[in-house]
Amino acid sequence: MKKLKIDTWFFIILITLLCLVNIFNANKPTVSNLENRALKTMPQISLSNLVKGSYQRDFEEYYSDTFIFRDNLVKLSRDVNKLMSFLGPDISIVTAVEDVQLPPNIQDEEKEAVIPAPTGSEISNTPENSSPSAENVETQAPAQEPEPEKDFGDGPNVGYWMVVDGKAVQLFKFNKESFEYYAQVLNKYSEKLGDGVKIYSMIPPTNGEFMQLKKYKGITDSQNDALDYLKSKLNDNILSVDVFDALNKHKDEYIYFRTDHHWTALGAYYGYSEFMKSKGDTPLSLDQFEKMDLGDFLGSSYTKTLDKSLEKNPDNIVAYKPLNNHEFTVYKGNEGTKADIIDLKYTDDISKKYLVFISSGGATWSKVKTDINNGKKILVVKDSFGNMLVPFLVPHYEEIYVVDSRFYNINLTGKNIVEFVKDNGINEVVFCIYMEDVNWHKFMSGVENMLGNEM
Repeated sequence: MKKLKIDTWFFIILITLLCLVNIFNANKPTVSNLENRALKTMPQISLSNLVKGSYQRDFEEYYSDTFIFRDNLVKLSRDVNKLMSFLGPDISIVTAVEDVQLPPNIQDEEKEAVIPAPTGSEISNTPENSSPSAENVETQAPAQEPEPEKDFGDGPNVGYWMVVDGKAVQLFKFNKESFEYYAQVLNKYSEKLGDGVKIYSMIPPTNGEFMQLKKYKGITDSQNDALDYLKSKLNDNILSVDVFDALNKHKDEYIYFRTDHHWTALGAYYGYSEFMKSKGDTPLSLDQFEKMDLGDFLGSSYTKTLDKSLEKNPDNIVAYKPLNNHEFTVYKGNEGTKADIIDLKYTDDISKKYLVFISSGGATWSKVKTDINNGKKILVVKDSFGNMLVPFLVPHYEEIYVVDSRFYNINLTGKNIVEFVKDNGINEVVFCIYMEDVNWHKFMSGVENMLGNEM
């Protein structure tokens, strides 16, 4: 009993010391090297944020993100999970094994493993290979039964990774309520911005949708079906960009990384091309950009799973830089600093190289001013998938504004997003938010919160 009390007091004192050191630590990190992402910044306190509870939530995320030794503790936790996964030949760690079972014909000798993914905006669930819906047939046999209604997945979420032959794949569980919420948020933007601002919905799928392994059919939901469901929920004046179909035509190409959850620059190029075509514009060819080979890359999927087969199979990361004159500025509040749209300072670290795109994309907001004097101004509301899209837009717009809801701060800018759009004369808004963040209510609540008092 006495030893138990000593252990308890030791634990309390240790936690207290760590908390105090964390509070008084002046050199808090801004980027997680392990997770390859920008960390949450200190929120600005205000009466309205306190009343709504958003300050408390933002501060909790900031405190968690910048906790002392955070990356070391996360890595230690993953090492422990990794050891647990090898307790036996048939043991794997799945967050909801009762919801998703692997087919019985998957053999141990194929060296496939299922590894859990932490929940969050950077990563959650994903499907495997699913083809687009079949085209309608004008004539049908009289005896043919009607096509069954698609199941849009009302069950609980499942969140895990599958590593197959040196490639990490996110598995997807469709959350219908989250997709309905995404539509509600975009419809609200459409209403508040009015007819003078054209709105586009551009949702990149995750790599699991294009996995060429038919035996996994059924262990994840179809992202394409989820997108079909979403179309009926968006207002008619919001144009949906069919990124899925554009990528599906090139599914045998290197459009997604093996060790990272993002699309490659080639995948982003096909997404950009479809966006331009949906607007009635002509995309540039790849040879009209400067190709930059940045070498080997071990990305977020590797840092989250630390899987050895991924480590032995690194990606090759390539960037495409616009050739026309442009000036890229990142803003903290309304104070701007010049930066590079392809920022080579991140290329020395094999796990940081995705941050080269628009200098990690973690500013309060950023702006590209170009030599294209056509009066076109666009706002890109994005998550990290949008970082690769922005450079391809530079030859088409006079000004490009970039906002990530995780970092935009109304108190710092003095403007909600509607005021921001109107004050800058922006006439187009594209929401480039990948499938898992659409499927994650908390991320989209951040997008809604940028409307501020317009809500």
